[in-house]
Amino acid sequence: MEALQKFTKNGNQYVMKRQYGFGLIVVFGMAAFAFAGVLINNTAMIWIFGILTILCLISVFINHVVIDMDQKEILIKNALILPPVRIPLSDFVNFEVVRTTQYFFTINVSLNLYYMKNGKEQCSGIAQGFTARSMQNLLNEIQEIINTDEHSGKI
Repeated sequence: MEALQKFTKNGNQYVMKRQYGFGLIVVFGMAAFAFAGVLINNTAMIWIFGILTILCLISVFINHVVIDMDQKEILIKNALILPPVRIPLSDFVNFEVVRTTQYFFTINVSLNLYYMKNGKEQCSGIAQGFTARSMQNLLNEIQEIINTDEHSGKI
């Protein structure tokens, strides 16, 4: 197994490193609108975008993905209010890289995980970014972590 670039290993748990790029751009955009509200002296705009800036900033620091090979599950926390999603590897269906373009420019690329829960297919986002290559590299690393444990010779 190559050196991990997107994850840190803690025992038999692999924790995805925080990805600040996409989230911080959203935070700076919201902060810019709040600052514009200060410039035009619009109190409602200041409060609305100020609160949204704080909520987005908290969300950036709350997001995390943990692959726990002892429990054979993936733990995904990507929502501010909702609890973390525990996905057993046995319920895993597939991954999907979704690229959104607008006028020939890629504006968002996301990596989603599909799994079965109560007989229904569910989807949970793992990461977002600006290039399909970065999401593909993350996906390759996740698959390498999962496949390495399957072929480790443990009984």
